[in-house]
Amino acid sequence: MKGKIRVEALDGLRFFAFLMVIMYHYMFASPLSGLLPKELAVRSFFYGDFGVDLFFIISGIVISLSSDGRKPFDFIKSRINRILPTFFIFSVVALIFSISLPMVEFKERAESLIYSLTFFPQAFGHSFFSDVYWTIQKEVTFYIIVSIMMVFGVWESNKRNFCFAWLLLAFANQYVISSSLIEYLFITEYAGHFIVGIAIYNISKDRVNPLDIAIIALGSILIYSRMVGFNQHSQSSFGYSVTNASLLLSCLVLITLSWCAFNIKEVGKHYSTVKFLGAMTYPLYLIHADIGFWSHAIFERLIWNKYPITQSLVGYKTTIVIAVFTSFAVCAIYIKFFDKLVISKFNKIWLILQRSNRK
Repeated sequence: MKGKIRVEALDGLRFFAFLMVIMYHYMFASPLSGLLPKELAVRSFFYGDFGVDLFFIISGIVISLSSDGRKPFDFIKSRINRILPTFFIFSVVALIFSISLPMVEFKERAESLIYSLTFFPQAFGHSFFSDVYWTIQKEVTFYIIVSIMMVFGVWESNKRNFCFAWLLLAFANQYVISSSLIEYLFITEYAGHFIVGIAIYNISKDRVNPLDIAIIALGSILIYSRMVGFNQHSQSSFGYSVTNASLLLSCLVLITLSWCAFNIKEVGKHYSTVKFLGAMTYPLYLIHADIGFWSHAIFERLIWNKYPITQSLVGYKTTIVIAVFTSFAVCAIYIKFFDKLVISKFNKIWLILQRSNRK
């Protein structure tokens, strides 16, 4: 793929990945873990967890695109602009919802939030403020790895060789070494996802290189292996699992969807809507789990006790609807009215820093 690369369909695919994740959390994991009545579980939404796998593959494509022909500072700035302001704002939003619940201590939650804002709270002996933040840590680690490669000037010239070496390290750690430190530094469990995305970008940009085919094949094995691990976790935690054949098919479908989305030139007249939904995906992902918990906990701990009649009017199904509506409403308002303003303010901070460095 030469010249300008259009990635309109990736916005839609990113939103689709979020829909997979929210359905998994709201309609599979929550009921089967006891947070909601078990009868609300839709077992086919087991596959929604693979929305995270899809996010990571897409990230490999997008980071390859974002880093192509860019200076390290510009790339790092773009990633910070992309991740940090929204992460901070919606962490605070999640905190506000959290402390509105009875039996939640502000000091404890605020302290957890502060450490999570580093993206690596485990380094300080703390857990994540929100259950979904571990995925953001994986993303940030990937950005750091790419940034280091760019700073040393080896990203563009040795990308394929680096990815192959990274894959070998991932295989060694997943199946032989089992070092938590190596996993922490090189995200070996999810390396295959990012690397497959990078290879998809390379194949679309240039002629097919045999090494790209090998990289996708090896990366696919790691993606499949992650799915097998999740399947075992689901069986032990929820008493539900699927066949390995369906996992393999899921792996191939995710890779195929990513390749197709990246190679679709445009989505037509509806792109403005698709773009808006794509922009909502990141904040939605950040708050959906916390609002999902809040939406039923606020009734269980407060409203149903204080106003018993409401229990016959608002059931658990309604709390799920409330969670979906609240999440989408908050994120739509932010993207529509505040997102560009926040980014522009952040860019002014960069300009001030650049000017101060020149003096």
